[in-house]
Amino acid sequence: MKSQMLKLDAPYQVIYAGGFVGRHIATLVTWTEDDEGAEMVDSVSYPIIDMGNEFPAGKMVPIDLDDCRALCPPEGTNLFWVAKIIEYDFQQLEPAGAEYILERMKILGCRIVMPTEKDAETGEQVQMMRFTSTLYVNCIKGFGGDEGDVYRVRSNRHQGFYFQSEGTADEIYHDLRYQLSVYEGYFDDDLISIRFQSDDGQLTEVTNRLNADQRIEGFEKWRKH
Repeated sequence: MKSQMLKLDAPYQVIYAGGFVGRHIATLVTWTEDDEGAEMVDSVSYPIIDMGNEFPAGKMVPIDLDDCRALCPPEGTNLFWVAKIIEYDFQQLEPAGAEYILERMKILGCRIVMPTEKDAETGEQVQMMRFTSTLYVNCIKGFGGDEGDVYRVRSNRHQGFYFQSEGTADEIYHDLRYQLSVYEGYFDDDLISIRFQSDDGQLTEVTNRLNADQRIEGFEKWRKH
């Protein structure tokens, strides 16, 4: 087995690597050679990252670079790409969680560009402040509607924010309320509200509670609009 360190030059991409988020500062390439030593075989590249703040730079993450994802280029990223990465994180055996991902992004100075929309009065493009999150509900234990039934819910990341949970209706409510608080904490005043809705009418008590928690001013008027 042979190896070589490839140091990268700044500015660095911020990447998601095996549940860790950090600046991609170098790559460790390992390989074996054939019997004649003339050809490289079984090569693997491992990212070396700088997670910033309290962590010293130079952590090697034991995951193939092909299984990593670029989270934030040096020039910044956009909200929809962040939602895609958070969805990808949920698909891992041990998800890092949106709170960790967003915290690292803030520490590493990542800039998230928010989507825009046309102002109804002025016609100008303004930053979106209100979002909709449609929950796609699958009852995986029971027939739906009973207290002990178990559901799996996922949202549509193309709407800007990603949510996912599994459990009883009450467990899903508390889980999604926590995920919502993570987004509210990160975006602060830039994020006014996320209106939840169910794609097929299931778990409306959950979406109603989540919407009521936010005390959306003029919510009914906005919903009809």
